[in-house]
Amino acid sequence: MIDHVGYLVRDLEAGIELVTESYAAEVTREIDRPQWSLHGYYVGAIEVFTFTDPALLDERLGGQEAQLDHLARAVDDIEAEMETLRGLGARFSGPDLRGEVEEPFDLGSLHVWTRPETTNGLCLQLIEYR
Repeated sequence: MIDHVGYLVRDLEAGIELVTESYAAEVTREIDRPQWSLHGYYVGAIEVFTFTDPALLDERLGGQEAQLDHLARAVDDIEAEMETLRGLGARFSGPDLRGEVEEPFDLGSLHVWTRPETTNGLCLQLIEYR
């Protein structure tokens, strides 16, 4: 099941304003993941976020101001989903896409992101809620 879409923006305030006005929606919660230099907000099922590390932000956005970054799926068994995707050639990372991981991250629920170059250009976030 689709959980949310991630929208990476250079200017977080402008990104939030655009999404809240475009969808007549309000911010529902804030996220702060300093281990990945990530800060953002949820507006319904849209995660609007930025990276506080300028080099990482430039690397991910290039010359763009914003881009659709990832699609998040809620799954019942994240390990089984990872194994299925591994069988198709997928490799995994955190949301900053730096380095690779073998296990999901425990952030109150389990999370992992696919490396886009291993999944036909799509960054897929898997989430197992507990």
